[in-house]
Amino acid sequence: MKKVIIVLTVFFFLGTLVASAQPTGKKWELGGGFSYTSYKFKGDTESEWAYNFPLRVGYFVWQGLEFEPEFMLTKYKGEKAGTIFNVNLAYNFLSPGSVQPFLLAGVGFGKGTPVATVAVPTDPFNAFLINVGGGVKCLIGSSAAVRLELRYTHNHLTASGYVAENANIINFIAGFSVFF
Repeated sequence: MKKVIIVLTVFFFLGTLVASAQPTGKKWELGGGFSYTSYKFKGDTESEWAYNFPLRVGYFVWQGLEFEPEFMLTKYKGEKAGTIFNVNLAYNFLSPGSVQPFLLAGVGFGKGTPVATVAVPTDPFNAFLINVGGGVKCLIGSSAAVRLELRYTHNHLTASGYVAENANIINFIAGFSVFF
């Protein structure tokens, strides 16, 4: 029975490699998103907040494989906006209906100190990020989708004269994409 399950799993996975997960005839995806975080550190009396605004342009290289550079603007309460640039690869799986799952992985860089799920801009720090995640694109017709994503980011911060810091961040991002 185990062999049958393994063979079927491999068969269905290989079947997704030859199927297109983007709307027919569309090679580009332009998208944006939004993430809000409210948090409070132990001992603080007030909550803090932060916003993330990712903007991405994706190009479907082959079937469901998508090259997806991303610029993320981060706004933290009372601070200037921080910036992060990620280069991601996403694989979009074909599934019946209008809900298309995807997996994402990539690397990035930016300026900031991690606070909750954001990078707060501070000049002496440089950030190196590794992203992995997944989610779904809920297709709307043949040219748009609502995108829901859960992402894990490992943020490594270094600067001369400072101790290197690491932050592990889990973030939920909701957004919208158009295909052309």
